[in-house]
Amino acid sequence: MKKENLMPSIVLSAICLVAALLLSVINMFTAPAIEAAQNAAANAALLEVLPDGKNFESIEITSDYPAAVTAGHKADGGYVFQMSVTGYKPGLVIMCGIDTEGKIVGVKHIQSSETYGMEPELNGVYVGDTLDSVELILATGATSSSKTSAAYYEAVKAALQAYVIANGGSVDVRTPEQILQDNCNAALGTEGKTFAKWFATEALVGVDAVYETDGGRVFVIGESFIGVNAGGAIVTADVSADNTATVNAAYTAVTESTLTEITTLPEGVSASVQKTYVTASGNYVFEVKASGYKHATNVEFAGIDDGYFFIKVSIDSEGKIIDVITTSHSESAGYGDACATEDYYEQYRGKADADVTLAVTAPDFHLDQIADGTSGVGIIASSTFTTYGYQKAVKNAFAAYELITEGGNE
Repeated sequence: MKKENLMPSIVLSAICLVAALLLSVINMFTAPAIEAAQNAAANAALLEVLPDGKNFESIEITSDYPAAVTAGHKADGGYVFQMSVTGYKPGLVIMCGIDTEGKIVGVKHIQSSETYGMEPELNGVYVGDTLDSVELILATGATSSSKTSAAYYEAVKAALQAYVIANGGSVDVRTPEQILQDNCNAALGTEGKTFAKWFATEALVGVDAVYETDGGRVFVIGESFIGVNAGGAIVTADVSADNTATVNAAYTAVTESTLTEITTLPEGVSASVQKTYVTASGNYVFEVKASGYKHATNVEFAGIDDGYFFIKVSIDSEGKIIDVITTSHSESAGYGDACATEDYYEQYRGKADADVTLAVTAPDFHLDQIADGTSGVGIIASSTFTTYGYQKAVKNAFAAYELITEGGNE
């Protein structure tokens, strides 16, 4: 290779080396300054969130504390905890001051890169709350603030839990989902298994819910979790005779329930009904496509199938809902996403067509027609389009049921 051909490469390498050295030098000077600024903000926030605090001392944050808690300080007037949570983006850092009675006296975010800037509105709204009273507060203005609100609440609750732990108490810092999974694993005698709720295609007498994994099933009766292995044997200890009989009957119903797809539907069945099945016992299952908030309002987003959501509805031979579940959705966090929760599904179970009344007949994009306190099956406050879409989907399932059975349930 000729010497002149080597020159551009040598020059480029030299430029890259110089640039790298410059960046390293800049970082060497700026990194401590950034850290010092963050520490200064945190120190200033100590007195801001705990005005009566004196003689602040750092405390060790062990694995017993909620994962969101990154630092803690004890003072003569109480405690201050620092949390890092994720809203729209990671790195929402919040400090919370708690007095000697376990009551919040100040909350402030000290670092954030949230999209909608709703943090200032939330600073201070939890003042006066304790672990027993604290509840999620949504920032006003728009659905867009919900992720920030949920993250803020997570931080505040973690601080209150940390206060209990710092004072020698114990708190179950697991999420409800973690508690459910742990209970199922304990009942089945397994570790680390993930359980999914069985979508009920049969009405199970005396059983509240069934959860499945590859090693068996867990039947929930009240507060009792009873595990049944893949061979059908109850493996949970000390199960009463009544519960044993109930679980055995339910296990048979679950394992013997079969679905046969109905490929030819009567004229008039809504196009939103994607698939229909019938069980040997005469129950029907409908997979229905619903128009959600983001589809109905033409909001651009990266979601599921252009903003539609999908549900499954099972209806027994008497025309009553056995179960409802949301199989996919892209509804707004903190608002319409309530349609994918167990509390929401529970409203529909056991209900007939006449029990479900559309909250609105023609949703108006410019008007929230579902006010807080509005009652009815399937209503989600402040979520007009999600409510309407879900209720309409359920009504379409009932209409399909009536056409298929030709009113045979009456």
